[in-house]
Amino acid sequence: MVRPALFHSMVAAGNLRWRGSLVRRRSILIVTLAIAGATATESPEARAQQAQRGEGELRLETTRDAWVSQVGSEADGNNGASPRLKLKSYQEMSLLDVDTAPLRGRVIEAATLHVRQVGESPLLRITVGGVGAEWYEGTGTSYSTDPGGATFRCRRHPDLPWSIGGGDLCHVILGNGGTNWGNADATSPDASGWQSIAVRPAVVAARVAGLSHGFLLFDDTGSEFSHEGGRFKLRLFPNRFAFSKDQNRASAPYLMVRLGEEDRRPPSPPTGLESLPFEGLPGEAIVSWITPKDEGPAGTLGFVATLDGKVLPRELIPLAGVAGGRVEMHLRDLGLEAGKSVTLAISAVDAAGNVGPAARVTARLASEHPVDLPFRGPAVAGGRRAPPDPRAGLPRLGAAEVAVIDELVKVHPETRRMIPPQPADVLLNSPIWDAASRTIRLEAARNELVAFQVLVRGESPIPSESLKIGLKMTDGQEGRGRAVEATFGRYHLVPTADGPLPDPIVPLGPDSDRTPAEPAGRFLARSLHAELYVPHEATAGTHRGTLTIELGRDRLALAVELRVWDFSLPDHLSFLPEMNSYGLAKDEIDYYRLAHRHRTVLNRLPYNQRGEIADGCAPTLVGDGPDGRLDWTAWDRRFGPLLDGSAFADLPRKGVPVECFYLPIHENWPTPMEGNYRDGYWADRAFPESYRRALVRSSRQFAEHFRDRGWDDTLFQGFLNNKNNFKEPGWSRGSSPWLLDEPANFQDFWALRYFARAFHEGINQARAREGKGEGAKIPHAGMRGFPRMVFRADISRPQWRRDVLDGLLDDMVVSSAMREYPRLVLDRKRRLGEIVLEYGSTNPITASNWQPVSWSLDAWTLGADGVVPWQTIGTAGSWRQADELALFYPRESARGRGAGVVPSVRLKAYRRGQQDVEYLTLWARRQGLPRQAVAVAARRALKLAGTRRATEAGGVEDAGRIDAAGFDPDALRALRSGIGEALSRAHPAPEARLIDFRTPPREP
Repeated sequence: MVRPALFHSMVAAGNLRWRGSLVRRRSILIVTLAIAGATATESPEARAQQAQRGEGELRLETTRDAWVSQVGSEADGNNGASPRLKLKSYQEMSLLDVDTAPLRGRVIEAATLHVRQVGESPLLRITVGGVGAEWYEGTGTSYSTDPGGATFRCRRHPDLPWSIGGGDLCHVILGNGGTNWGNADATSPDASGWQSIAVRPAVVAARVAGLSHGFLLFDDTGSEFSHEGGRFKLRLFPNRFAFSKDQNRASAPYLMVRLGEEDRRPPSPPTGLESLPFEGLPGEAIVSWITPKDEGPAGTLGFVATLDGKVLPRELIPLAGVAGGRVEMHLRDLGLEAGKSVTLAISAVDAAGNVGPAARVTARLASEHPVDLPFRGPAVAGGRRAPPDPRAGLPRLGAAEVAVIDELVKVHPETRRMIPPQPADVLLNSPIWDAASRTIRLEAARNELVAFQVLVRGESPIPSESLKIGLKMTDGQEGRGRAVEATFGRYHLVPTADGPLPDPIVPLGPDSDRTPAEPAGRFLARSLHAELYVPHEATAGTHRGTLTIELGRDRLALAVELRVWDFSLPDHLSFLPEMNSYGLAKDEIDYYRLAHRHRTVLNRLPYNQRGEIADGCAPTLVGDGPDGRLDWTAWDRRFGPLLDGSAFADLPRKGVPVECFYLPIHENWPTPMEGNYRDGYWADRAFPESYRRALVRSSRQFAEHFRDRGWDDTLFQGFLNNKNNFKEPGWSRGSSPWLLDEPANFQDFWALRYFARAFHEGINQARAREGKGEGAKIPHAGMRGFPRMVFRADISRPQWRRDVLDGLLDDMVVSSAMREYPRLVLDRKRRLGEIVLEYGSTNPITASNWQPVSWSLDAWTLGADGVVPWQTIGTAGSWRQADELALFYPRESARGRGAGVVPSVRLKAYRRGQQDVEYLTLWARRQGLPRQAVAVAARRALKLAGTRRATEAGGVEDAGRIDAAGFDPDALRALRSGIGEALSRAHPAPEARLIDFRTPPREP
């Protein structure tokens, strides 16, 4: 995996520094962009003559400017004629342009932006970057929606979006859409309000070379904070203004340029051109080539390209990497014919605007992949089930009736109303139940859990405590290691706004008396839950048995037919339903085991917002300074069984360790913030070197320990969860001065970069060493068995992450913004090998339990690797009042101690969704189809058009909930049955793992 060049700057010790500069040090181009009170200016001809003579600095006047906003309806507003430019973190930003024609053919040596600030808040750290699409200034003020001007959504409102794919401004700025950027601290305002900001020379050179269409001005600092003693003060998104060209000539922006030597020699043509069709996306291709060396002093900066003689849009074409490095271009959104071959001509452009000779390559575009999903049975999409026998009635259990329905359907115990509404005849006939023959029909792969609900209803109350259930298989399949394993539970009622409703599934057995009492009521419908596990060794074919239900002295027998498909689900999860947790009871192992059984993974954060480590959740620190070490004795005793899989030795996925695990490393451990944080917004300046070295050392020791123990199946997550708003009651109430979870301002992303670099530096130190210590299983850390140490960030605004985390972020847990900005998320997933999960919330108890299933399928078909309900652990109060966050219900003993845990039926819904994704993954592999092609077909067939709904106060920080209102469960059942039939005919060999969540090594 090639790490792309980072087009950004870093400021340290008051000096402007550029990372990965493409311009040779002996011939740097310096440009000063200024908003200042100038008087007379030279004509363009005079400036060109001055440039040819190489005399002094050139002053370039602003030719157009505008400010845009991404907030609400303002996103469609234009301010092209406003007398001010506005900068307000990611909410509002400004565009401007100058005539750079006089600069062509010269190396630029420096750049400075002078701004005449107006208002109470001066500019602090400012980004100046390129714009990857042509835009129109407009004549609006006060967010006018008149047609013709640039807005956040459109480069020309309302008909021309910024991106050819229909995207907004984020797609063509800040490293996206072939752009570069740099940032610097503004000087303090002088007596007249003037401030100056250094500008990255390559940003100006890109405009000179025609590789950008003007400049973006962006407020990097955003929210300001300060503290005095224990008092914390936060200024949220202060407004920052500068005069625009429409104020008056004396205050208008201008660009000062100091030129270096002349450069008229173009770069060599690109070499190593390669092309691959982007399978799964018809009409698309990935084209790559090697950046050539420039023949002159300016340095190769970018490329121009044509396709069959037509100029390609700027946003598709990458900027140059280092000379000799490979770059790639994704051909898409061009309306090209699938399977066709096209001719590309690609020329390199240097920082002086010289265009080199073209290199050509023929690219074949991806073909159509017809996907005929194998639906089976009467419940095909848009179809109807076979009608029931009109003579059939429901089997009776004494005075009550019995029916079998899907485990996820909720039945109101008082009104007998079903959630979601079901067909009128569902109690008589369904894909799993035939009342006439009293038969339950199930289908499952090996290593799969399949379940159903036994509904008992009557005209008088049903005493659920008297209900009993059992299953006996009668076809000789009870042999050791081959028997289908059955477990049973009772749908327990909890109070909701709609009356009592079922959610916890309380296991039947001797421990049921530890369950809190249900609400009082006249309950005419009660349900039992039956779950069958088909072991790896089960014989393919139809297994038969008898299900017995008892109510007092009455007894009813139902036939069970279980068809076992001739294939197995993998032990290692191909899709990760990650059950997030902020704390567990003393009996924590029961929670991990319950999650494991349900093909989910529980992940407990080991510290709180104060930066305090939960008791025992970090190894013991021994010593200080460079000789400090970690004592693993107690930590290994507690967590080792989770990481070597021994805690799950008797469960269906025997011996598979937890898929992911939070590490305790964060801003307050191993070294405390107190005494180390030196104030300031920028993390790389905020700490002494000793603080950073301690982070590196800790990361290295974790990597070495996991390597020596052979724990290489778990994603060990370095994750910073803390937020500065927790400091509002007092400075010490929160440990982080930044928003490290759900970063907002650029200072927050920059802080994550600081910690990510230290995290990976430690990992790489361990990678460079040989395995040492007793029990070492890996002879060299560079081998494949090296631990999966990943840097994770939870990001609700992926459109503002820029490229500062590229090559550092391994595991991105992203909000539903993934759906608004899928390319900005998934392009990085593909290019950089990132793991992507979508976080959100689970359905409330009053709503349909199909939400976790549809969310899992919806996220997978969009390209995600998993889902993360943000909180999953209930409390004692969850039994007494509906708690939509409670997927795990704690039980307490008579002494008030932890006594196990009970699953919500919604946890079983996540298990259903995970297994359905395994079916799709197995079928796509067997058919040789790209995931994207299967995903598109599945979205259409299952009506997976998930939309986000707010769950808290709203806003981007609200985890939200993804609901698919049109989702078709009958179509899903028919699809998984068809896939089961197809795979069973092929009887593929079992595989323990289909998807390997291993990220590439990172180079911080």
